[in-house]
Amino acid sequence: MTGALLLDRVEQPQGEAEPLAPLVAALDVGVSKTVCLAARRDPVLEMHPERPLRVLGVGLQTAPAIASGKPADFDACARAIQVAIEEASAMAGAPIKRVVASYAGPGMRAEIVRGAVRVKRGTVTGADVENVLNAAMKSLPTPQISFLHVEPLSYSIDDGEPIADPHGHPGRMLSVEACVVTAPTEALNALRACVQEAGAEVEDIVAAPKAAGIAALTPEEREEGVLVIDLGAGATGVSVFVQDTLVHAETISLGGVRLTRDLAAKLRTTFAAAERIKLHYGAVAGACDPSEAVQAPRIGEDGRLEASTTLRGTIIETLSPRLREMLLLVRERLSRAGFTREDGPQRVVLVGGGALTPGIRELAIETLGMPVRVGRPFELCGFDHGDAGPAYAVAAGMLRHRFDNPSLEDVEQGFQPSLAHLAAMMRDTARGAWTWLRENF
Repeated sequence: MTGALLLDRVEQPQGEAEPLAPLVAALDVGVSKTVCLAARRDPVLEMHPERPLRVLGVGLQTAPAIASGKPADFDACARAIQVAIEEASAMAGAPIKRVVASYAGPGMRAEIVRGAVRVKRGTVTGADVENVLNAAMKSLPTPQISFLHVEPLSYSIDDGEPIADPHGHPGRMLSVEACVVTAPTEALNALRACVQEAGAEVEDIVAAPKAAGIAALTPEEREEGVLVIDLGAGATGVSVFVQDTLVHAETISLGGVRLTRDLAAKLRTTFAAAERIKLHYGAVAGACDPSEAVQAPRIGEDGRLEASTTLRGTIIETLSPRLREMLLLVRERLSRAGFTREDGPQRVVLVGGGALTPGIRELAIETLGMPVRVGRPFELCGFDHGDAGPAYAVAAGMLRHRFDNPSLEDVEQGFQPSLAHLAAMMRDTARGAWTWLRENF
């Protein structure tokens, strides 16, 4: 499970002439770690062409699940979220109350839908656009699922040529083709329940693969077409952007935890010891000397860990086939979604903790047959915990998403929320939320 949380408006002390801008915090809740980043809109940085974000607070907690390889219980997960939020809040000097969360769990999927409506007054208005998007959403059967995003791909009027923006055009019939991203309602409610237990309120949920792309892609990549692969601990996130629009998103239930289990079985050690070995010595063939001996404790005859060594070549031989399998699964899913080698994305950006594995870029180039780079969050400054690397892409993307999509409290009263925002609010409380979370993560 991956989540990202965002803060509501902060009340200012009496006596200040001008209130500070609202503090925004992004919390990425993953299998291996929980990260909270807090930032505030800066008018000076807003004048910069790249609009960088200044991080004011950072909270980092190792997730309880990674110690044993077993799913964390509800209380442990909520506690990790709470501590990460408190750390970021203390550093930023403001409390975190209301949040937006990202989702990267099982069942998230994207589909291309179409809808058509009559133009009421002869000229396309905002109401007509909302109506046609609603019609497209209704064309998708929605039992037990909720809408995360509705991304319009193109509009047409009276069966004419596709256009990007129909507002103000004359016509009688308006049609739309859109990418709709959905997730299981029970899963979203389980995520809300966990965050609420940690003391925060969820006001919106965003697909984590989309957030990763927002953070790590250049405008040129989003325009020309790019595949984003988020190599997380619990799952692999996949998203495709074309013409600056999300056209596909899904998750594959295979991630770094599977690598750790493979390594633990091969080295006859515990999950926690295998995780440490993977982080320190994990690599893909050709990225290091396979004859190098490294410390790799194993379970002895008395059932306890004892000192031992292994060759890095053994680690490489264990991790490389599984990493290749993960990349081949991504390629298969793209093909299943209708993306051919000629018409699909022509570049790849790797993010997530797995993107730091030495040699992974070269393996991805060989497996996917296209240019690959390791992505890092762009336009992020003031990050005191070293560089904001690939593992921070989702959290950083959530900061940018929140700033680019202000809440009702951030703007004038006349602000009209987008359909995507409204769709994200269409979620009812479901029974057995935590049961679903425990069984599926």
